[in-house]
Amino acid sequence: MNSDMTIVMGPDESQEQFVQVPIKKKDFGDFITSLLGQPETIRDRKIGVYEATYEWIVHLHHLLDQRIKQQAQSSLVDFSATFIYRNAPERKITSLEGFLNFNEAKIVTTKGIKITWTYLVYFPNKPTPEKQEISLTLLTDKTEVVHIGNTNVSRQTTNKHGLIAYAISHTERTWGDDIQSLLNKEIDSLFENEKWYEKLLDKAVIFIALGMFVAGFIVPDYIEQLIREKETAQIFLKFVPEEIEMSDLSTDDKLTLALHLLDPNNQLHKIDGWYRGISFIGGIFLAIFTIMSFDREKPSYLIVTNEDKKKIKKCKSADNSTLFKKIFSFVLAVGAGVAGNYAYYFMSL
Repeated sequence: MNSDMTIVMGPDESQEQFVQVPIKKKDFGDFITSLLGQPETIRDRKIGVYEATYEWIVHLHHLLDQRIKQQAQSSLVDFSATFIYRNAPERKITSLEGFLNFNEAKIVTTKGIKITWTYLVYFPNKPTPEKQEISLTLLTDKTEVVHIGNTNVSRQTTNKHGLIAYAISHTERTWGDDIQSLLNKEIDSLFENEKWYEKLLDKAVIFIALGMFVAGFIVPDYIEQLIREKETAQIFLKFVPEEIEMSDLSTDDKLTLALHLLDPNNQLHKIDGWYRGISFIGGIFLAIFTIMSFDREKPSYLIVTNEDKKKIKKCKSADNSTLFKKIFSFVLAVGAGVAGNYAYYFMSL
């Protein structure tokens, strides 16, 4: 008597393609348990600047599929891909063929993609195939990702950078580790590595901004010192003609000069309060403006539709002109601050 049984599965939209899973009757219970059980899960995410094309995602699928089928006999039993658009409804593809031939006709830009692969894998030491699931999420816009597991909730904000996250639900640890290694390698190749001079610029910007802030405090004192030196020189010239040296003055003349300098009626110039206030506010403004001007945060891009291609071309072209405008604006702002201080100096003489 034959003790084997065969489970036949096929996608709803097809009456011809099926997956046959031969299982011994005595192992059928274990097979159902493996589908409904709780496998181990590997989760990881990476945040940064990247560019991912539709072709890269297709390439990743073929790599995963090839690796999984090389490891053990396996079948892809379920596949789904969700394209998340800006200001437009999501589009979900539920077949691999539909994904591989996908071509979005709408005029939309892509901000996220979520893909899930479900395999039945026959491991050599297991009597029945076991369900393994891989999910991949790519997001480019500012996003808050919340992971809920049992009673733990972790919250991750991506700011302006992009995020790529994956989860591997597996029943064989070596299998999961191998898939994780493949995903890490392919995902890491997408991200831009920060160059040494970019790191140096980031540190320099902080010190420049701090210098602008401190300048708002000390520049009024510096201007006050310049004005007082000028006024002191003018008073000195009134009492000491150019042809006479200070050492030639008598003690009485020196005492008279000192009393004149200390006379409240001849009090030397003091910086006005409004000028100190403007200088302080200007220092804060220049510090903030410095940080914003040299903000190098770049967006990430998902290139799936024709509009995505147009957008990235337009954004990169705008980035070059924007950098020049920011540098010019920064120099102009600093120059205006210096000119304003010297204008006050000459007006106070």
